[in-house]
Amino acid sequence: PAVQCENRIVEEIAKAQTIDIAVYSITNKKITSALLNAKKRGARIRVVTDRTMAGNKYSKDEVLLKAGIPLRKNKKHKIEHNKFAVFDGSHIVTGSYNWTDAATKSNSENCVFLDALAEDYSARFEYLWNLYQQ
Repeated sequence: PAVQCENRIVEEIAKAQTIDIAVYSITNKKITSALLNAKKRGARIRVVTDRTMAGNKYSKDEVLLKAGIPLRKNKKHKIEHNKFAVFDGSHIVTGSYNWTDAATKSNSENCVFLDALAEDYSARFEYLWNLYQQ
């Protein structure tokens, strides 16, 4: 189980002023709460996610949208299977970890936090963000 991934992502969200997220699925309550708190304190957040997972009954996508967090769903690929976030344009998290309760409580997962490659991941996020315009 990936409690360390969840906790570290929450810590990064709490510190960041800009957060760009590309994930397959968001169902994790603790991470969702951290994102909502970040939005309330004025952080700029954008999310790219998979359209089929956004329809999942446990998905927090609608909660994020209602809070005013821009979210775009995959329209071009079979699935949006990325799992990364860029914090303040300078550091990232990536790995197998989906932002789900199951990933935290049940799955064998990994996450890597880097202060390198942020420019590459930011470029990838911008590409997806523009590709999935609604």
